[in-house]
Amino acid sequence: MAQDYFRVRVSGSVQLAVPLNQIETVLQIDRRLICPIPGVPSGLLGVVNRRGILTWVLDLSHFLELEPLSAPPNRKLAAISLIPADSDAVPDKQTSPKSVACIVEELEGIFTPPKIKPIRKRLKSRLRPILVDLAYYENSGIAILNPTALLHTLYTEANPI
Repeated sequence: MAQDYFRVRVSGSVQLAVPLNQIETVLQIDRRLICPIPGVPSGLLGVVNRRGILTWVLDLSHFLELEPLSAPPNRKLAAISLIPADSDAVPDKQTSPKSVACIVEELEGIFTPPKIKPIRKRLKSRLRPILVDLAYYENSGIAILNPTALLHTLYTEANPI
């Protein structure tokens, strides 16, 4: 059975495909409600309170080493809230984020790729587990984001040993 993906534009013309079953919700975040947390990895903007649950807010373009998102201060930020496919893959379930709201430039929509192929281009070592395959959409390859690997990387970068 083919898997559905949600297509997002991260920065400029850069798009990502996110497994639909790993998206908790899409949301608009008022940047004034983001509470900054000192000492966290760059790209993590802070946390927001969503119905009593603290959710990390990540500038996904900055985390992927693209241009940081630039949006007018009064504009709400588009985001997708990710959940891991396998909670056992996250090192410490007590202190690691349960979900992360990834800020993106634009929410593009759902698609079912006709084919998926491995990424053959060299990526930086920290991005290799996060971006493994390409999903094809209208004859273009779009990197598939692995939310579980993203959460794992965020946890290990926030808690170096």
